[in-house]
Amino acid sequence: MKTTIHTLIVSISIVSIILTVGIVFNYYVHHIQIAAIEEKKDNVNTTINNTPAASNASATNTVQLSVKEETPGVYRWINASNAEDNPTLKVFKNTNSIIKIQNPTDTKHELIIDTGADELPSSNDIDPNSSGQVSFNSNMTGTFTYHCAYHPYTMKGTIEVVNK
Repeated sequence: MKTTIHTLIVSISIVSIILTVGIVFNYYVHHIQIAAIEEKKDNVNTTINNTPAASNASATNTVQLSVKEETPGVYRWINASNAEDNPTLKVFKNTNSIIKIQNPTDTKHELIIDTGADELPSSNDIDPNSSGQVSFNSNMTGTFTYHCAYHPYTMKGTIEVVNK
């Protein structure tokens, strides 16, 4: 009887510790994400402006990407200013950021930012010969990845969020 009670107490203690660790982990992981996500789709051509106005909290980082078909069925994200494949995008913390995307190909694409959150910011589908965008404002520094929903192995890159 004494051994059974001791085993029961140890089992309850272990389950309590596991539940506590799970709750704490869940709380912190779900709060490490990009905040203030806004999805948009448009058909507007814009120029590249990857330098924000001088320490203005309402300044905007705008990055222009395009899609390139390297070989039949193999696509890449392309930096519109220097033609770099699957570029690293640099944006500033607490600054509105917009990734504008031109799709001159004959297939649809969707840019998704991997944040670790349940809902991921995305450009929605960008139809062939169309354009779209994804807007976000990160409340923390760090490195995130982005990819195409339809071509995740060849259309992927990183986003570096840095302090101003």
